Amino acid sequence: MALVVYVFEESKDVPTHERELFDIDAAGYIVDMSAVFVERSSCTAQMAQRAAFQRASRRLQQGDTLVTTRLASLGNSVADVIATLDMLRQRQIATICLAYGPEDLCGEAGRPFVKALELADDLERPTRRSRAREAASAAKERGIAQGRPSSLTPAQQHQAISSLGAGVSVTEIARAPNTSRQTIMRLRDAHAADRSAAVRELPDAKEEMGVSIDSTLATATPGDSH
Repeated sequence: MALVVYVFEESKDVPTHERELFDIDAAGYIVDMSAVFVERSSCTAQMAQRAAFQRASRRLQQGDTLVTTRLASLGNSVADVIATLDMLRQRQIATICLAYGPEDLCGEAGRPFVKALELADDLERPTRRSRAREAASAAKERGIAQGRPSSLTPAQQHQAISSLGAGVSVTEIARAPNTSRQTIMRLRDAHAADRSAAVRELPDAKEEMGVSIDSTLATATPGDSH
């Protein structure tokens, strides 16, 4: 059963990880420098994108212990930390975070802490979704395209819409530009949504036009008619 240490390098100029290694040593763990992995990726990166953690993960075996000093070393968000601990627990790897204490976060002693993280994630989830919707709405108002770029050129999109209007099947339309049925169906749905929005806005435009004309007539002088 090996001990693997995973720490962050906060600055490229100052070896801050040495302080973390000192803290781990002071906590009673014997550090083998060949089993120390220093992360130089940004702390905002997800665990799947952290090169040093991926190397540490390949080194870890069932029954080993992973030691770190901060919760941020286990993820860039509450949800990421939960996912990391779940992965380590399934691999039966004990995980110690000195900021929390000597308890194994992947064992029974650490279960209350993980439960608290899960509750915090449940609390944040509606807020994240609301922010995402607001950001998408604001981007749409500014004319910024959302989602993946279309695999069809504007000319192909126009041809597909025309074919749909002529009653050609989705499968047949998708075959011509060698694309998927899902792409054509998304294009169809987006076009239908745009048309519906235009229809809803039409009465408002007419009403505004009528108000503008009435206002012009009301302010016109008799001489304006000649």
